[in-house]
Amino acid sequence: MPELPDLEVFRGNIFSQLSSKHLVKAQVYNSRKVIFSSEVSTSDFSDADLLSIERIGKELLFCFSNQKALSVHLMLNGEITISKREDTESIRFKIFALHFENESLVFSDRGGLCTVKYTPTFDDVPDALSAEMTLDYFKSKIQKKPRANIKAVLIDQKIIKGIGNAYADEILWHAKISPKSLAGKIPDEKIVALYDSISVVLKNAIQTIKELTPNRISGEERSFLSVHNKEIEETATGHRIQIEQIASKTTYFTDEQIEYR
Repeated sequence: MPELPDLEVFRGNIFSQLSSKHLVKAQVYNSRKVIFSSEVSTSDFSDADLLSIERIGKELLFCFSNQKALSVHLMLNGEITISKREDTESIRFKIFALHFENESLVFSDRGGLCTVKYTPTFDDVPDALSAEMTLDYFKSKIQKKPRANIKAVLIDQKIIKGIGNAYADEILWHAKISPKSLAGKIPDEKIVALYDSISVVLKNAIQTIKELTPNRISGEERSFLSVHNKEIEETATGHRIQIEQIASKTTYFTDEQIEYR
């Protein structure tokens, strides 16, 4: 599943190709996965220019010059393709497409889970890299869930938007906190370290993905991950990587991470 760093790279690359291009029409291929109110139709997404693409958590938000917007959540296997308009029919498992004058932006998913929302609404849960994701906010959420597993807290999209399974492992490894730890048992100075690790790990990952696959607009790049990585057996620090089910997720960690119980 693409996570926050992947999506941030997609966002920039898609916008660089389609910025200010004129939208001719929107096309629904799988009506069960395209959600809109009775007041909105595909015709509202025609005769407009693409003004911006934002990332909010794990969703991409496309904003147009007619003040309309739509969001896309790729879920587990969603893919994005930019192709010539005449070539879109060859793309399998299409969910939705935005047809510009010469190119089409197509969202597809072999598992059929990718979701598109017209004129979406968002709650006030902060994105992991937003200004609203402050240390005080993070501490307050930890204090409200003292018996919660810390990994479960990090991946809870009702607490922080954008952190998924792989990067939760990377963040906890960077902070040297075991994913088995109880949130309320982690010392204050380690909560600060964990908070700092969120920004450091995610921003470094964005930069690394840009360097490794600069034009990527789909899929995921995991080859550089330090601990959540199927291709390595130990970390650069020389510790064997262990794999267990924690917080209902396949979790990668090492014994250098301290467990607080």
